[in-house]
Amino acid sequence: MPFGQVAIFGPGLIGGSIAMALRSHSPKARISVWSRSERDLREVSTRGLADNVSTDTAEAVRGADLVVLCTPVQAMKDLAISFAPHLDNTTVVTDTGSVKVCVVDQLIPILGRKFVGSHPMTGSERSGIGAAREKLFSGAPCLITPTVETDPEALRTVSSFWTLLGSRITTLSPQGHDHLVARVSHLPHALAFTLVDLVASSLPADSALMAGGSFRDATRVAASDPSLWAGILIENRDEVSKALREMSGRLLSLASTLEQEKADSILDFLTKAKEHRDSLPLPSPDETI
Repeated sequence: MPFGQVAIFGPGLIGGSIAMALRSHSPKARISVWSRSERDLREVSTRGLADNVSTDTAEAVRGADLVVLCTPVQAMKDLAISFAPHLDNTTVVTDTGSVKVCVVDQLIPILGRKFVGSHPMTGSERSGIGAAREKLFSGAPCLITPTVETDPEALRTVSSFWTLLGSRITTLSPQGHDHLVARVSHLPHALAFTLVDLVASSLPADSALMAGGSFRDATRVAASDPSLWAGILIENRDEVSKALREMSGRLLSLASTLEQEKADSILDFLTKAKEHRDSLPLPSPDETI
């Protein structure tokens, strides 16, 4: 599906990567980028990633076939309110937020049936347009979360957009999305931050210098933007809290098994986990979901 003009709100890692991928896969598409930051917009212009940049939401969406919200979830409602009156009747809006129930609940009353939630399951612990890359979405899953109210043509538009950028599409309900990502994305981040805190608070200051690859790999995503992840965890707090309690129960069970010196049970547990891990088609080491 051709895209005449795409408006990107938030030229960070995801928004910048979308602009790069569009330049590569749909070179005739006109790209408009919105940001509150004049500095970010200057960098977007310097890199040649947009045909128009603006701090004005109305100007950014003028003539757009598709609007993609790549801002923190907490900012999306106010942005939608500001640009909704300036959309064409056929303009489709999607987002890239890591939480869906709250986004859908807030944006459908503003944007109507032309809004379709989506979440590309790829990224990095690095942030900002400096971390953006053209092939970020190539081969990566993208979760799309329509509702019973979603316009079928809008759904096809959003699916075509992410397919164009190289993503593999999976459709889920907003509730199903938040349940899934709480365990495969939000929980790993929470555990990484917690592990760093444990080491920092219970061991000498130079202990991390003696750590090997396992600590590095297990805590890589703890280098992510704290303000971004605080918002994500709060917005999906019900599902993340459940996932943390599920994990807590498993950790307590493992501790009990160790205390009872049940070597066979430990070996069986580790073997099954390794077999399952080996069977997973996971992304490359520099990506995170």
